[in-house]
Amino acid sequence: MEAVRKEWGAWDFKDDKENRPIADFNSVEYKDLANDMIPDGSWQKDEKYVKRLIADARVLVNAMTEGIYAEYGSPLKKANGKSLSEAEKKHRSEIWNINIGNGNSKKGVANLSKGAFDGLVQKLLHALITNDEFYVVWAGHSAAAGHGNNFLQNQVMTFHKIMEPVFDKLGTRLISRNMGMGGVGTLHFSMAGKDLYGETDIIIWDSSMTEKGKPVDFFNKQVIYSGERVPLLLTAQPFKIMQETDNTAWVGNILVSDKSMLPASKNDVTEIPYAARWVNGKMPDRLKYNSICWEKRKDVTAQVKQVGHPGSQVSWHPGFLDHQFNGRKLALIVLKGLDAALNKWEEGVEKEGSPLAESYWHVGDSYKNIRKHLTTRMNKPGSKSDCKTMIPWAPRICNFAMHGFGMWHPRANIESDFLNIIHPALGGDKPHYKAKNLYSGFDLLPYKQKIPDDAIDVHAIAIATTNPPPDLDHSWNEKDDVTGISTLIAEEINQMRRLREAAMPVLGKERDNILLADDGVDKKRKMQHELRSFSDSSKNVNGTRRTAKKNDEIVPGRGWDVLQKTWDGNTCDGSAQSECHRQGNCLMTGHNDQHEDVSGDSMSGWLVFTVPKVKEGVIMVRMEWWCLKKSQLTKTYQVVDDGKTALPGNNRELTHNINKEVPHDFEMDYAVNGKIKTMNRQEWVKYTREISKNCAVWPIMDDSNFSKNNEKGKDVEVAIRFRSKTGKHEPFCISHVYYA
Repeated sequence: MEAVRKEWGAWDFKDDKENRPIADFNSVEYKDLANDMIPDGSWQKDEKYVKRLIADARVLVNAMTEGIYAEYGSPLKKANGKSLSEAEKKHRSEIWNINIGNGNSKKGVANLSKGAFDGLVQKLLHALITNDEFYVVWAGHSAAAGHGNNFLQNQVMTFHKIMEPVFDKLGTRLISRNMGMGGVGTLHFSMAGKDLYGETDIIIWDSSMTEKGKPVDFFNKQVIYSGERVPLLLTAQPFKIMQETDNTAWVGNILVSDKSMLPASKNDVTEIPYAARWVNGKMPDRLKYNSICWEKRKDVTAQVKQVGHPGSQVSWHPGFLDHQFNGRKLALIVLKGLDAALNKWEEGVEKEGSPLAESYWHVGDSYKNIRKHLTTRMNKPGSKSDCKTMIPWAPRICNFAMHGFGMWHPRANIESDFLNIIHPALGGDKPHYKAKNLYSGFDLLPYKQKIPDDAIDVHAIAIATTNPPPDLDHSWNEKDDVTGISTLIAEEINQMRRLREAAMPVLGKERDNILLADDGVDKKRKMQHELRSFSDSSKNVNGTRRTAKKNDEIVPGRGWDVLQKTWDGNTCDGSAQSECHRQGNCLMTGHNDQHEDVSGDSMSGWLVFTVPKVKEGVIMVRMEWWCLKKSQLTKTYQVVDDGKTALPGNNRELTHNINKEVPHDFEMDYAVNGKIKTMNRQEWVKYTREISKNCAVWPIMDDSNFSKNNEKGKDVEVAIRFRSKTGKHEPFCISHVYYA
């Protein structure tokens, strides 16, 4: 590190005052606190402090930018020690350019509209002044998820590794998520707005192999409608979102295909900078990946033999250095935004003093303005868009923010787990997660992934500081090893859990309704439906008894179960603190994406759940008719809801013969607040048409009058059951509930 400090500098900023008063930014919408509400003595009002912070931050941002350039063979100084000529500097600027206002360029790092870049600067200033979180989300398919590599090698995690220390030094928490999923597009998440993706300040759409057209247009609209924040949207398919927002949306694109800034190939590949070797296509295939499944450690013992590397190392999945290159491009966008934000901050302080004038950093009016333009356009009678033809029977979902609960991972918010809203059967039985991770806490950095000593280490530049290291005892004491985990590791686990909780914000008072055990398995939720006595399980949310034809009561059934693989449900949030897939023969793969479902058949009885705060009268569910073999839970049932319980198997078998899997006498009953309707087989099958890869949805409620006098929203109780005499053990799965 001493060599890094000498060449690149080190962070040396310190506050010379203690116990400063802290402004309560959380007391107002968007944290846009009026300057006169910021207390005297706080750092935001200390002009001397602010100017020193800006100066030191500018040095750090410049060092990071130059470090990335040097990492790929474009340093300011040549190997012979001479500086670049003015012509060479100009050429370097051109090939590494972030094009502001030129959306058609095919060369450089990225294209951003001027409004988009200004919006990014405004967001960054807001985060710096409020000491807020800053959220970066990458959405897409298996290549975006980083399959074939370890999870921490994907593009947004490599971005996070070098940029998190930068944000931390500037007083801001960076939370980055990879929300990519193999075999699907983005619709399964975007149908839930940001309940599953989480908040976003920058969101990248990267799903061109699995998704095109209408679902992408829907994605673009939902990232604007939903959540608190309107993000910078980086996408190659913006559709008409600029016209539909009257050119107010913040839109750009990372130019992932341009590699012209990389050094020319040479016969001796060691003459090419390490970071560029695979990216320029000249390294042998065997070096495309360097992922592993296990690094031996004293505190955890693998239960089964580990394979050599994660699966899916196929031709269309990028290797680790390709991912890093895209992550570096994203980092350069943010670094350019930070540089502009620091300049604007300095200019504003010079003009008007500290704190910086509200017009520079308040974001609420900008968010509201963008949403107002889109909402006005989409709700105009006769308005058209690709989005509105995606689901012919539900064009309204393009007019407002959607919400949802789901089973698939990653999932940003614990409270958006579908299991949270499912009612227990008599006796308290309800679907639940059973598998859990073998271990918790951090994974060791594989020695195989250590960069060469002669390579530029941008992460080292980011973490370099003059502050002395903490005085930690790193010795191993066998007496400390209780239940296989030392006290040192236990403290690391607690720290990881605190970071993970910070990365998984919950909505309002719902946080108090979730109790998380030490192993991450949810034990009890004090939800409305569980606070009722079991004797009231046959009553709906309005307190009236549920009834159907032939006096058939709606009572939650015991035959529903979680179709699950190998990890518990609440640790896979797409962040660097996620802990996923820590069972089986590749413990360190780390990938978050997993398709889990609530499974039932004609013997399962009713699945009953409450959808909270429905405003627009829209409820739909994503289902599968091909989800698994016969259920082990209901295989002995000869009548509905046999009353017995058993641990299920996990026999997932993908079949695509709808005539075989959906019995000819199949019917689905569904109820909204106790009023039951029935969908016969012919009607049910028509909804199996996928609107995006592996995403088909069924309507439960579509009432355009529901929004009248309903500004706060109303809880709606939904019940679903399947019926068939000839195929009573044919299973069906429900993975998501979407609503507005």
